[in-house]
Amino acid sequence: MEQTWKYVDDQFISATKKSYKKALKLSNYHDSALATASTHDPAILIIYNRYHPLHLNFITKYNQWISAGGSQEGQTLNVKQQLKIAKLKIVDWEVAIQVVYPKTTPRYKSIFPDGRKPFNIGGVDSNINAFSILSLNIGIDPALAIVKAEVDAAYLLLDTARDNQEGAIAETKHGSGNVETARIEIMTMQYRDTAWVMDNYYTDRETMCNTLIDLQTLRDKQQSTYNATLAIGETKPMLVRTFVADDELRLKVDGEGPVVFYLATTAGGTDSTAVIRNTNQDEKALISEFNVSNYGTHR
Repeated sequence: MEQTWKYVDDQFISATKKSYKKALKLSNYHDSALATASTHDPAILIIYNRYHPLHLNFITKYNQWISAGGSQEGQTLNVKQQLKIAKLKIVDWEVAIQVVYPKTTPRYKSIFPDGRKPFNIGGVDSNINAFSILSLNIGIDPALAIVKAEVDAAYLLLDTARDNQEGAIAETKHGSGNVETARIEIMTMQYRDTAWVMDNYYTDRETMCNTLIDLQTLRDKQQSTYNATLAIGETKPMLVRTFVADDELRLKVDGEGPVVFYLATTAGGTDSTAVIRNTNQDEKALISEFNVSNYGTHR
């Protein structure tokens, strides 16, 4: 079988297929690099003006998707908590029913034909449905009216919580579709921009591609551990990598501190909030702790 010619294979689409965050990093860098270069090269302003709206659209869709995911997690937790509370009440209901109908009577058996199993075995939906079945089994028995009211109230809370969860899941799926469409748009445009740069800056194509495209992030395999030895008062660049706010770095000092870390726009720069680690300290830091506004220029 004849393979696709590698030059017509969109590496940007392939490299970000399973990672919206990677697409975000690539887009942050490319958009920022185009904006900077366009201030002294009018030709680049052309591709910046066509790329920037797509970048903003992706950012919007990505943030909406992240927000929907948070809502889904909250609704899922609510269902679990409500179900846990409701299950605790079953013991009380069972005792109250046994006062009227002892466990050996046919009536008790008709109310709890399988004991507590339906409430604890199976998926969430079957557990919730067991409360509805319990209510139906009690029926209009006046001697159990109080118990039935409590069962109905518990089922209503569970059913509402489950509906909200399903709605949040649907919203997350919808948002995922939107951000996927936006990902394809920006990655396709970066691929087109690469071809444009190769054509218009052929003799300087390597320099221009390195300037306008985050090749370190684009490549699949990246170094993850960086080491350096520092003299007192020395400043040394550690790595070149783009990040987003919720990325984490593990900052470890073997020896005497303090050691001050920065996320900078230049090698050895200090134009961010300092993150400090002291003697023999090993602790993670969120990238947001560097307090920068542009994750395309601060690398």
